Amino acid sequence: MKRQILDTKAPATAPVRVAILLPERPWAGSVLLVRDLLQAAGTLAARNSDIAASALFDVRLVARSKAPVISFGGLPLTPDLTLKRSGEFSVVVVPAQFAPAAETTEDDAAYCQWLCRQHAGGALVMSFGGALLLAKSGLLDGREATGLLSERSIIRRRFPEIRYRSSLRIVAAADIITVCGIGPTVDACAHLIERFFGMQRARRFLRHTSTEALPADNKLALWSAAYKRHGDAQVLAVQEMLERDVDPVPSLATLAQHVGLSERSLSRRFADAVGFNVRQYVARLRLEHADHLLTTSRMALAHVARECGYSSASALSRAFALMRGRTPRSHRLEHAAWHQRR
Repeated sequence: MKRQILDTKAPATAPVRVAILLPERPWAGSVLLVRDLLQAAGTLAARNSDIAASALFDVRLVARSKAPVISFGGLPLTPDLTLKRSGEFSVVVVPAQFAPAAETTEDDAAYCQWLCRQHAGGALVMSFGGALLLAKSGLLDGREATGLLSERSIIRRRFPEIRYRSSLRIVAAADIITVCGIGPTVDACAHLIERFFGMQRARRFLRHTSTEALPADNKLALWSAAYKRHGDAQVLAVQEMLERDVDPVPSLATLAQHVGLSERSLSRRFADAVGFNVRQYVARLRLEHADHLLTTSRMALAHVARECGYSSASALSRAFALMRGRTPRSHRLEHAAWHQRR
């Protein structure tokens, strides 16, 4: 089967192929929660109970053989496919394992080779507590990642080139997303839905599944991942710098100096890679941050404006109305209304 290629102008029209790996002693909850959430995503817009007909994702459990894999709690998980006969996937999920070996086992090596092939072919890799196996594959080299606290010492000792931060709930890049904890799993699945099927479906999914809000920096990380699929390392560095410092915003000269480019070169490459210029990107960052504060807090509008780098509440209102088609107050009230209906 062909890999589903994301068209940012239109949603995917066929079920997106998702593989959930079954390494040794997986956490059954990690496997089944992701599978069930993605299967449920399609039913929210369905007109009947036919799960297969309404599916947004074709989720398959993949292992080295067709023999059941026993979770650490004793629950047998039956693979749908083997590594050798799995084909290509658009998304690969690496679940948590119970007490994985620090060294790379024969089982690990087989999964790592398969992971690298899928990633090289364009698959989005998502770790839900499976960062150690991902580290063994080499795909996290030079990256920031999150995962289980119990694996921190192993990863820091054996893979010092990885910036492992178990205190974070989500670390998102264009091609690899690492998640730590049950709550962020829902948001990561929502991000997947938005990535392939658009914001409207993702928000409907969250209305039915999420009971808590991610911290603002994690939310921004998921939002910005959609604009980081270009592969330009210097532009990526600028994006990350802007996400850390939206108030005050570093000057174009400072950003250019930070990545060793001229201002003109940075402006051109940023627009080519991201789709809009630095100023427009900052405007969107600020608006996403404001959206988060409006819907997750009772903070006064003037305070929200200051937190997000706007000069005043009226400046925030103008920007919000221009880009979202409604005022911050009406947006907050609308969000509160559907939240009460849940």
